[in-house]
Amino acid sequence: MDTLSEGFVEKTWQQIAKFTPVRANKEMIAMGKNQPDLLAFLMAYTDDLQQEVKELAIYIAFVVYRMFLDSSGKIPRISSKEIMARHNETTRLMESLEGAHEKFIDRIANVQVSQQPYVMKYVLEALMEDAEEDGIDLTEEDIGSLFMLFMTEIEVLDKRA
Repeated sequence: MDTLSEGFVEKTWQQIAKFTPVRANKEMIAMGKNQPDLLAFLMAYTDDLQQEVKELAIYIAFVVYRMFLDSSGKIPRISSKEIMARHNETTRLMESLEGAHEKFIDRIANVQVSQQPYVMKYVLEALMEDAEEDGIDLTEEDIGSLFMLFMTEIEVLDKRA
């Protein structure tokens, strides 16, 4: 998939932020019908987090999903096998960076997120700013875990959309 523009990413999250609770619920149900394995992965992956952190994560994940859906019109169903393969690759990459020099890590990060930099920018801003604005206390462990979750989601959606 082509890189989603910064304007498109911004327009999408702003539209979703205006959803009523009823519409947001309907849209989440539609996501669950269209991508049941992805939604199950997101729910399972966030299950151990504090409720407010989990809610923020699911909201951000939904916005990311809609960015890809709205840009492509339809996303073929993503299997749990695809999701877990991507997640395992991301985990291996992150583990291989433990103890690496900061400049090397920056270079790897730029390559890894270069396909969808504006989606990743949204994720990081939403994690840091929304959590702070909403009084959600994200630990470094929460941030690292959610970063892995969103990297996995973005990569599988980018591949299939």
